[in-house]
Amino acid sequence: MSQQPQGQPPQTQEQTDDTPMQDSSSEHEPKKLTLLDLPPEILHQVCAHLPLKSIRSFRLTNRFLGEIGACHALPELVFYLHTTDFAALRSIASHPIYPRFVRSLIYGCDILPSPRLSLKQYIAECRRTEKRRAKMHARHACDEANRPPKPQAEVRESYKEYKRVHQAQEEIMRDQRDYEILKEVVGKMTNLKEVMVSSDFEFRLGSLTSSSSSSGGGNGTMMKSDALRNCRTPFDKLDCLTQLDGEKGQEGVRHLRAILMAVKEAGIELKSLCAGLIHWSFFNEALGNFGFHSMGNLLANLTRFELLVLPGPSQDPEDFQRADAIEMNNMSIDVMEEIFRCQGLMRTGVIRNLVKGMPNLEVLSIGFMDHAEDNDFIFPARLQDVIPLNHTFPNLESLKLEGLETERQELTDFVVRHKDSLMRLELRDMRLVTTSWRKLLPELRYELKTELMEEVSIYGMALGMGEEDGDQELEEWFMGDPEDHGATELATKVQKYFMNPSVSDCPLSRENMEPIPDDDLMDQDILEHPLEGLVPEHELAELILGGMHFPGGGHPFGDPFDDPSFEVPGGWLD
Repeated sequence: MSQQPQGQPPQTQEQTDDTPMQDSSSEHEPKKLTLLDLPPEILHQVCAHLPLKSIRSFRLTNRFLGEIGACHALPELVFYLHTTDFAALRSIASHPIYPRFVRSLIYGCDILPSPRLSLKQYIAECRRTEKRRAKMHARHACDEANRPPKPQAEVRESYKEYKRVHQAQEEIMRDQRDYEILKEVVGKMTNLKEVMVSSDFEFRLGSLTSSSSSSGGGNGTMMKSDALRNCRTPFDKLDCLTQLDGEKGQEGVRHLRAILMAVKEAGIELKSLCAGLIHWSFFNEALGNFGFHSMGNLLANLTRFELLVLPGPSQDPEDFQRADAIEMNNMSIDVMEEIFRCQGLMRTGVIRNLVKGMPNLEVLSIGFMDHAEDNDFIFPARLQDVIPLNHTFPNLESLKLEGLETERQELTDFVVRHKDSLMRLELRDMRLVTTSWRKLLPELRYELKTELMEEVSIYGMALGMGEEDGDQELEEWFMGDPEDHGATELATKVQKYFMNPSVSDCPLSRENMEPIPDDDLMDQDILEHPLEGLVPEHELAELILGGMHFPGGGHPFGDPFDDPSFEVPGGWLD
């Protein structure tokens, strides 16, 4: 008989029987799982839903998770034609993991304009920029309005950095190192699917989301990159915010050509391509330069194609401020001549043939920016020039058209043919040559069953012609811009008409037509308050820029086309 240990109470039979049962249950207690116990496939799925900041923390856990996180650390790269950015690209491309998981490249077209400014010019430009900022902040009641100007010594110091950056930029362009570097790095990005070339802030801001159907977003909306929303550039620390908008007369051309050549060299089949603003000369195949036509079948699998074309020379507001009446007339004539050259090229179908070779499109956006501001009836392209109207894109979900002229019937025929797939439609700055918007809207609403779509909207100007007997006169409405000064009340009513079946009457009528503002650079202070005495010279130039009328009536100069030296370009009357 076993002896009970001294000092302990005797065990009962119940206690004795329970003891081995407790030991048995503890032996079968499940082991707690950690991240390290999950299979790599699950960890990749986790990383795919994490923001980049969390992925950086995830990678610091240990070496194993660091390698998994590296696959998701740099899905999208934003860069500019700048030595710092090109050095970073090369560094990323030399990493054993990073380049294989880059899916999207965004090339900003901002560059410092040539020729390089002198110190005196640089200081003057800085002071001018400071005044503009102060005026803008004062208008919005910001504290920044009271910020004092930078000391002269600081401005002089920043000029040294400006000279260094400008010289490096000139060397890159002269030696074509941008072409060389892009070919080198893109060739290592074997999973690259999306390319964006952004000039003059295109695709950086907007009401449309940045989701992409080709990259898993699944909603087919127009591409707006989060990386470019309020994006900083390598030029930001320069005090002189000169025209960072690309080479004059060649906006976006060099950048788009360089990245497409790199994609062609690597044999990459893209899923998404967004480019804008791109000067129209890029499409002139007769010049023998590399272009879309050189890409072979590498664009045939695109599901997203967004293109915004600049049909004329970009004009610097400073040039207008310094110009007299004769110089201003000459600049207007130059703009018109170039728009007509663009028009002739577009009628060859160079963009239409390009789009026709993209049968899998889900998102299509074609637009022309800043057409002839002094004449709202001159458009650089027709709808039939850029869209194969007899072609069907079976997967088309989103369509945006801008700066084109067409007719009610051909526009309706094309969009109705895609009614089974089309979920979003946006028309902006469009002209119906001989037909009416008051007939177009009810047709679209009935044929497309727009109340079942996600979005149907009309912005900018809508020009047309009445079709009723005794009403064959010009139609013109202005519906604003949600990405700039905001949509007008009329634009909101039009959208409700499309999306709300309880709204029965078409919101467009003769009674609510309104003149189309000539330019968005107008000085709001002058428009809101009566003129007292002479208008300051710099504000007068802003009024003239868009052919704007004085608030009290009249115009500072006559119509530019009253100039007897102006000759109508060939083919205009056609």
